[in-house]
Amino acid sequence: MSVDPTRLLVLGAARQEQPATGYAIMRELISWRVQDWASVNPGSIYGALRALVKDGFLVEDFDSVSKPGKAHRNSTKYRLTDEGESAFTDLLRSALWEVSPYRTASFMAALCFLVNLTRDEVTAAIEERIARLESHLRQFEFDEKQVLLDSDTKPPHSVEFVKLAAGRLQGELTFAHTLLERLRAGSYTFVGESK
Repeated sequence: MSVDPTRLLVLGAARQEQPATGYAIMRELISWRVQDWASVNPGSIYGALRALVKDGFLVEDFDSVSKPGKAHRNSTKYRLTDEGESAFTDLLRSALWEVSPYRTASFMAALCFLVNLTRDEVTAAIEERIARLESHLRQFEFDEKQVLLDSDTKPPHSVEFVKLAAGRLQGELTFAHTLLERLRAGSYTFVGESK
């Protein structure tokens, strides 16, 4: 089952900024351009915040804010619960280890937070990702042949969909190899490492 990138992104940003207002979380995520690659917009961020509170992963803290000459207003700040910490780690791990030939947003969301795991785990996940991507690419070779064999019942140009998916996976495979090289060379500071 595919990880919901919105949940992962909102939990991760709330964790990173906590305690943070919904506006601060939204501003942080929008600065990552999540609306372009994860289809996450301001409305879905606030919807996710409400759902994560309802699920017990976030709690709301209310601060009374007043400025000279202005009326009092309440500002809601969010922070992760213990269950939210566990859910964040579970979602991050799933998104990092899971390979979906047609959906990239979960993995891209995981890249935003990969330093929240150990270097060993991230390295192992990327090694496994490479193996799974190679397996999917081999399968696509046969899918392409099958589409051509079925050309009397399927439009022959539908093979282009398979070629596009294979090209996207090939690009991700190239990226995964170079990421693995960077991780092995010591790029970034992971959990348990000193800066």
